[in-house]
Amino acid sequence: MKVGFILFHRALITGISLSAEMLTSAASLRDRKTQRQSPFDIKLIAPTLTSPNLTAGIRIQPDITFEDPANFDIIIVPPMWGNPISALSKHPEIPPWLIKQYHNGAQIIATGTGVTWLAETGLLNHQTATTHWYFYDKFSQRYPQIKLNRKASITSANGLYCTESINSQTEMVLYLISKYYGQKIANTIETHYGHEISKSGHQPFYEIGGQVQFDESIAQAQDWMQRYMSQPLTTQQIAQHCELPLRSFNRKFKDQVGQAPHQYLQKIRMETAKELLRDFGMSLSDVSEQVGYKDAYHFSTRFQKEFDITPSQYRNMVKAKAYNVQ
Repeated sequence: MKVGFILFHRALITGISLSAEMLTSAASLRDRKTQRQSPFDIKLIAPTLTSPNLTAGIRIQPDITFEDPANFDIIIVPPMWGNPISALSKHPEIPPWLIKQYHNGAQIIATGTGVTWLAETGLLNHQTATTHWYFYDKFSQRYPQIKLNRKASITSANGLYCTESINSQTEMVLYLISKYYGQKIANTIETHYGHEISKSGHQPFYEIGGQVQFDESIAQAQDWMQRYMSQPLTTQQIAQHCELPLRSFNRKFKDQVGQAPHQYLQKIRMETAKELLRDFGMSLSDVSEQVGYKDAYHFSTRFQKEFDITPSQYRNMVKAKAYNVQ
């Protein structure tokens, strides 16, 4: 797999570093035979081999320029600091390069204001997209042919992924790791890197396949599950709350989210449990009750099955990493 990160004027390094580390770590967890047969490679692409002016005055050495004929499987476009429109005129070579890579089979992930580069290509016209919340209005005015979804933190349209923030980008990278390297490796990566990510208030809506549209009733269901996860919820109760027949609700939910309702509920319960274990000094019994498990043993079994680590081991690991001074 070949992954490319593009560098440009005022790009945010945080849109590169964490995802690069997660992808490299995931690739290294494959068995040696697979690593030899399918090598993993990351390249940084910039207008010249001199680092552009990035944030915080830090310089990063590009590997190749946009004139290099290399093609990539995945391209990640980081967000930029400040008004993104001002950067467009500085790098007119980026949009045609993205178009070429996309037509050669690359999937493209653009984050926050970095979505502007994708918008400039025209590839997002008549597609659903998202961007950073502070840029919603200006984005809609500049790109009226793009269907801006202000509720989704992740959108997908035929291999073009838009994420509203670094956190959402990280969720997208985890999704790709699970897709290409398997859920077990994805769980390991999430265990080691997930406690460094603060969760967004928005929910990710993976529109797998491209053309599925956002449904307000599903957003309502997700919000309800988030608020009442400590209760013994059933799919029937959630469907009734959304005023949908059970069959229609199950179909719509899976189309929009990519998971069945009970799988999604299990996921947010486990994610919340990780936050409680990481950030609060609650007992395992209290944590299990907060996420809808009346029996701490049952909760621990579920947690270990999900993340290949017990709740106690996870808490100890997070503390050890947090206070490691080396």
